[in-house]
Amino acid sequence: MKKINISLLIIYVSFTALFSCKESVPTYEQLNDTREQAWLSVQKAANGQQDLILFPQVEERKDVFRVNYGGVGYPAEDLKITISQDQKALDSLNKIRQNRGLQPLLPFPADAFSLDISSTDIKSGTTSSEFITLTYKPEKFDLTKEYMLALTASNSQGYKFREGNSTIFYYAAVVERLKPKTKWTAKVSTIHTGESIGIPGAIIDGNINTFWHTPYGGGSPNYPHWAEIDFGEEVYATKIGITKRQANSTGFKTFDILGSQDGTTWITLATNQVMQQFNDEMQIFEITPQYLKKIKLDLKDSFGGENYTHLAEVDVIGY
Repeated sequence: MKKINISLLIIYVSFTALFSCKESVPTYEQLNDTREQAWLSVQKAANGQQDLILFPQVEERKDVFRVNYGGVGYPAEDLKITISQDQKALDSLNKIRQNRGLQPLLPFPADAFSLDISSTDIKSGTTSSEFITLTYKPEKFDLTKEYMLALTASNSQGYKFREGNSTIFYYAAVVERLKPKTKWTAKVSTIHTGESIGIPGAIIDGNINTFWHTPYGGGSPNYPHWAEIDFGEEVYATKIGITKRQANSTGFKTFDILGSQDGTTWITLATNQVMQQFNDEMQIFEITPQYLKKIKLDLKDSFGGENYTHLAEVDVIGY
C-alpha cells in the first residue's frame, strides 16, 4: 500500500511539474496556429512608394525587404510566402493617376530587375522571413520616363496580410531638384559699394529679397557685366534658375550662360537668353544636362538702356 502511494505521488508531482512548466512560458512566447489573431506584412509596404535611385546610371543597385509575422506568440508552423509581380496593382494605381490627369507609370523593363528568390518561409517559432533582394539596373531605364514595380506577397495557408501591407511599390524615375548651395561661392564683375546691396553672395544666399547690384550713377561701368558661381564640387545640372530683383523692371535683359567642367575652361551652355521683365518668380533656362564645376552669366544689355544691373538669386536644377 505504501508503494502504491509513493507511485501515485511521483505521478502527481510529475504532472504538476509539467503543468507548471507549461504555464511558466509567457503567452507571447508560445507557439500559436490560430489565423484569427495573426497577420502578415511586407516590410516597407506601409511606408508608401519606395524611391529607387537611377542616377548616376551605374550597372546595378540593390534594395532588400522581408515579410513579418504579427500575432500572439510565434507561428507553430512554417509560413510559406510567395512574391510575385502584380500588374493588377499597377493598373489600379495608373487608373487613379489618369483620373487625376497624370501620365500612367510604366512597368519596369523585363531585363532591368530581378529577385534573388520568389518564395521564402517565416520559420516556426520566428517572426520574420529571410531578406529578399531586389536587384535593378539603372542603365536599362529611360531617364525621361517614370516607372513602377508592384511586388505582392501571398500565403496559401490562410494567414491574412494586414490591409495595405501586402504590396510594395517601387518607383523609379529621375527627379530634378534644386541643388544645395552650402559649398557655393560667387564672384561678380563689379560691386556697388555705397550701400549694403552690392555683395555677390546675395545671389546664392537663398533669399530673393537680397540682391547683387553693380555701381550706378556718374561714371559707373556699362555693359557687359558678369556673375560667376563656383559650386565647390561637381554638380549634375539640367537647368539654371534665375530670379531677378523683386518689384523692379530694370536690370539685365539678354545674357549667355557659360559653364566649366574642369573649373578652368569655359564652354557655352546657352546664348541670347532673355529675362521676362515683369516676372518676379524664378525663371528657368534649359541647358544640355552635364556635370559642371562652375557657371557664369554674361549679361549683355538692359531693358531700359541703364548701364547698371542687379540680380537676386541663381539656382541650379539637376539630378
